Amino acid sequence: MQNNIYLTDTYLYEIKTTILESGHDDDGQWVALTENIFHPQGGGQPADIGWINDEPVRIKKHSNGLIIAYLNPNQDLQSGDTVIARVDKAQRQHHAALHTTGHLLSWVMSRFGWQGQKGHHFPNESRVEFSAIGDNATPIEQLDDKQIEMLVNQSISDDSPVLIGQRDTLRLCGVSEGDEVPCGGTHVASLGKIEQFSIKSMKYKKGILRISYDAKHIEH
Repeated sequence: MQNNIYLTDTYLYEIKTTILESGHDDDGQWVALTENIFHPQGGGQPADIGWINDEPVRIKKHSNGLIIAYLNPNQDLQSGDTVIARVDKAQRQHHAALHTTGHLLSWVMSRFGWQGQKGHHFPNESRVEFSAIGDNATPIEQLDDKQIEMLVNQSISDDSPVLIGQRDTLRLCGVSEGDEVPCGGTHVASLGKIEQFSIKSMKYKKGILRISYDAKHIEH
C-alpha cells in the first residue's frame, strides 16, 4: 500500500524510499513510490515539481489509484529499487499558501452569507467562486473588497493552526473558526505562515461571485 505522506506533512521535501510498483502506459514508463511525497494535480491545485534520483519526473494520479511519477527515458527503475525523491520546496510552499488561503477566504465570505463553490489555486490565477446562501446574504453592491481583505489578514495574524482530520474515507481541512471541509491538497501548518494576501478582483456574473486573490508563504 502506498503511504501518501504529502497528506500529513506539507514540509517534507525529500525522502529515501523504494519503488512500490512500476509500469508503462501511453504516457511512458512510470513508478509509484512506497512512501510518496508527490502531490498530483487535483482539487484545484497543480502537481508538484519533483525529481527522483535528481532526474525530473512528471506527477499524476493513475487510474489504479496510485500517485505515479513518469520517468525520463534514460531512467531504468524497477519495483524494489531504493531511490531519493524530492519536491521543489518553494513551489510546494507557494501552493500550500494559496490553497489554504482559498479555504480562509471561503470562511470569511460565509460570514457575509456567501458559500464557496469552487476553488482554483494555481499561482497567478488563484480564485474562489461563491454563491449567495438564501436571502440573508450581503448584497453584492455592499461587499467591500478592502473589508474582506482586512478580515482575512486578521485571521492570518492570529496564526491559528490549520487542522487536518479524517472522517471515514474523507480527509478534512479546517481553518480559523470555519467548518472542516473535504480536501486533498497541501496546506500550511498555521495561518501565520501566509503573507502578502491581497484581493486582485471581485466579479459578479449570473449569480456567481468570483474573487481572485494572491498570497505567499513566508520564507524559511
